[in-house]
Amino acid sequence: MAKRVKREPGWFRHSAAVRKHIAPVPPDLPRGRGGVWAITMVKDEADIIETVVRHLLAQGIERVLVADNLSSDGTEAILGRLARTEPVTVLTDRLTQYFQAEKMTHLARQAARAGAGWVLPFDADEIWLAPEGTLASWLGRCPADVVQATVFNHVPTPHDDESEPDPVRRLRWRKRDPNRLHKVAFRAHRRARLAYGNHGVTRRGGRTGGLQVRHFPYRSEEQFIRKFHQGAQSFVGTGFGPDKGRVWRGLGSLDTEGLRAAWRTLVETQNLPIDWMEMPREGLVDDPAPLQRLDPTP
Repeated sequence: MAKRVKREPGWFRHSAAVRKHIAPVPPDLPRGRGGVWAITMVKDEADIIETVVRHLLAQGIERVLVADNLSSDGTEAILGRLARTEPVTVLTDRLTQYFQAEKMTHLARQAARAGAGWVLPFDADEIWLAPEGTLASWLGRCPADVVQATVFNHVPTPHDDESEPDPVRRLRWRKRDPNRLHKVAFRAHRRARLAYGNHGVTRRGGRTGGLQVRHFPYRSEEQFIRKFHQGAQSFVGTGFGPDKGRVWRGLGSLDTEGLRAAWRTLVETQNLPIDWMEMPREGLVDDPAPLQRLDPTP
């Protein structure tokens, strides 16, 4: 039986807008061979996106499909450079509203139609890990149709090496306990429907656990301020109720100085006043994310 997830308000109307505003997969894209396709939507993630994409490719991902939402910080140029030498396909996303579930569902269905065997929905600030081997080899042996991934948040601390520009390497410390909600990867299906936040998927088949995600949501003061101001703005016009985007809307309502103060509190205590995703809020582990990095093509 499929485990059904709730549709967002206005699902069909929003999905129509998504199809109109996200560029289609190029018709000359090589047909997938049934491997793992990683899909994501991004906006202004220049500090981390190359590390994350190269890690996925080194894990045997067949193709990375990215919808770029009008990035202005160099993300688009980084993705374009990767696309010239690696199996990375970048689609322009001109829809500013945060219809995340609808956008990711659209990308997942595009991947299924293009020949993906598995779909791995990821955020630009996530490092996905298999318990052994690569993501591709582990999923290739997995008998289930949906795999749940446990999420651990990495956090800034006063002890971070600020000379290290890569935030995945700089933020060594993670929360001892996982987040409340998991993420999912699943066998490709043309009618699969993702939940908000990639925390669930509607499709038939057996389910299991086993994967892990290292999450790097807060990486620098500049990125922290931009994230919450842009995040709050992206909910304008969505029609979503107050239960959606509570952290983004709450902190995004602060001015720049208010967010600077929140960042200082985060660095000192590793906690945010509105962050409901983590439980419990105490305890850190020095446990750097084990990266598999695909070396740049000459």
